[in-house]
Amino acid sequence: MRKTSILLNADKAVLSYICDRERAVVWGIKGGLPSMPHGLHMVRAGKTHEDWLGSVFSDLPMKTGDVFSRPTAGGGGYGDPLERDPAAVLEDVIDDYVSVERAAKDYGVVIRPVDPEMLAYEIDEAETAKARASIRASRREWAEADPEQVAADYKAGKIDRLDAVRRYAVILDWESGEVLPKSTEQFREMFRIRTVAGWA
Repeated sequence: MRKTSILLNADKAVLSYICDRERAVVWGIKGGLPSMPHGLHMVRAGKTHEDWLGSVFSDLPMKTGDVFSRPTAGGGGYGDPLERDPAAVLEDVIDDYVSVERAAKDYGVVIRPVDPEMLAYEIDEAETAKARASIRASRREWAEADPEQVAADYKAGKIDRLDAVRRYAVILDWESGEVLPKSTEQFREMFRIRTVAGWA
């Protein structure tokens, strides 16, 4: 879930924010995937580019029309996502808890939009079987990938924050894309115990 607000009338306004889970992402258990990194995004009035502000900052000047949003990071997943019933994943897409893209990446469930405005989607069973087989064959190797290569792919726009965390167990400075080595080392240790160990 993502909460978004627009500043309707500002006069010398500033924004300060403090929270947790930008680096210490909540891990899953029994094979479940971690939550998403927490923090705020900002789109300045009249602009389209979204800036990542992180989870701890203060005295950020705000102007009328600025839009800021934050994802609700939530908890980590429970159980191997590739064992989740595809029909349940489809319901999560319909209920707007999971995107079509993340359904394929995280659960290996390929969903075709038929008429999204009418909440009409369908599962591609053949492609789902292929996607799940491909993820099963690759995911242990992903979890041991070179963090610097993951960072390079993130900076190049080939992967996003959730890919870095859920596929590669790498924690980055989400603004610069630089690897946070100690955070990654600690996170990977828990990822192996709580997530990888739960995969069949």
